[in-house]
Amino acid sequence: MSPQFVDFDRDGQLDIVAGIFDGSPHLARGDQTGFGAPEQILDKNGERIVLNAFWNIGKKQWDDTHRFDAPGTAPQGAHATSAVVFDVDGDGDLDLLLGDHKSGNVYVRHNEGGAGQPSFGTVNTLLHAGGSPIDVPGTVATLRLFDWDRDGRTDLLIGSMGDAYSGTGDGGGVFLFRNEGSDKAAAFGKSVTLIPVSKKDAIDAPARPDSGLYLDAGDIDGDGDPDLVVGGYSHWTPKARALTTEQQQRVVAIRAEQAKLAAELATLTEAAQKAAEGLAEEEARKRYASAYQAQRKERDANRAARALLDKELGELVPPAQRRSFVWLYTNTKPR
Repeated sequence: MSPQFVDFDRDGQLDIVAGIFDGSPHLARGDQTGFGAPEQILDKNGERIVLNAFWNIGKKQWDDTHRFDAPGTAPQGAHATSAVVFDVDGDGDLDLLLGDHKSGNVYVRHNEGGAGQPSFGTVNTLLHAGGSPIDVPGTVATLRLFDWDRDGRTDLLIGSMGDAYSGTGDGGGVFLFRNEGSDKAAAFGKSVTLIPVSKKDAIDAPARPDSGLYLDAGDIDGDGDPDLVVGGYSHWTPKARALTTEQQQRVVAIRAEQAKLAAELATLTEAAQKAAEGLAEEEARKRYASAYQAQRKERDANRAARALLDKELGELVPPAQRRSFVWLYTNTKPR
């Protein structure tokens, strides 16, 4: 998610560093022919780098750990889905920054090796800005490193997730943390809002990226100042149609049919769960999967019927919309 092109191992070839939803940062090494298969970035002990929540490949389930927490901290389910490398402490090697999908925090794994031979520590340390831990509203979606004010120091840009669905929660925004440090070590200042948190209050048509804001920066229009390209979901509700009496009656009938189908699906799920009751974890999983597969024909018919009803109802009563777009924000601040 949100890859970074960087010479990770200092061999003169660009590599790709990225966080993914399994909770670990990954590396795809580059050479003259292209990029290799992604591999997990490991710490100095050869262990997988995670915050707390992660997908346990061996168990095929979500798992949780606190063995990498810094002393005196107790993150609640921190989940690393974004990652970049950057020399935070100015010692000449690349440290690892991890963005938390469950909060607005950013963590550091310090590189205890040397340039070209990364050896990451085993403790997740909170990254500070303006004297306090970074905590962007709406949880971290993406991290970007960019010299925003062209002073020769790398700044940090963060796009936040926000409520990614059509609920009433706020959406995400884009925030700048200027590097106020020296060439020895980064020192990020207080948050500057570049795109405010969305209230998801667009009417009739998409108006902006509301949630899941993934960004990149550059001088897009060639006028000498930095602009933003931001991908994200836009949320809006189309204007309601005026319905005839007959159409209003059909809406009521459709909703009744939908409720009936939902009840039928719940009954199927309950039956599959009952087949696995009282069994050990692995056997329960197999029994549930077997019962679920035996219901496949009924489930497919139920799904197809619901899809047709959803489509018909959507034409009569347009539902809330959520679609992804890419937006350009040109910088209008005088240089």
